[in-house]
Amino acid sequence: MYLRSRREQPGDGRQGRPDFEDLLATIDIPDPFDVQVLCDRIAAQRGRALHLHSVPGISGTDAPCGVWIATEKADHIFHEAATSPLHQDHIILHEIGHMLLGHRSIINGVQSAGGLFADIDPATVVSLLTRASYGTEDERDAERFAGLIAGKAAAPRTTKPARSGVLQRLGDALSDS
Repeated sequence: MYLRSRREQPGDGRQGRPDFEDLLATIDIPDPFDVQVLCDRIAAQRGRALHLHSVPGISGTDAPCGVWIATEKADHIFHEAATSPLHQDHIILHEIGHMLLGHRSIINGVQSAGGLFADIDPATVVSLLTRASYGTEDERDAERFAGLIAGKAAAPRTTKPARSGVLQRLGDALSDS
């Protein structure tokens, strides 16, 4: 499938590379990290449902391990079921990267997707992205953005943890003030 991003489409007014840091700052990453909670927050922020689908056997030599399908009303992310939870999260973050970076496809793959998406009416699909390699700029951008989200989720938070009542009283009793 040929992929083309919005920034490559004529007349859209976008120039150059996306600002990953600015986009990352708009995402409310849950602490502790939970990919479903993240998806729920992104869905609320975008004002459209975001559904995760675990599909066994979608990966292979030239098959994608993740797919993002945007319909008229919702987003659907399909990921390989037969992989580790960490890899599943990364696949989902990669597809979220495509979504938030505004990548689009030329639609021609829903009918030919081997019945994987039988629950989705092809007439409602407005975009379909799959990946089996990182040969395009959009794929590399989505992968980089997924890594940035994962890094931010793993980074220690700068806020101080709340002290328990016992520790607070002990601190007050032992302080000089």
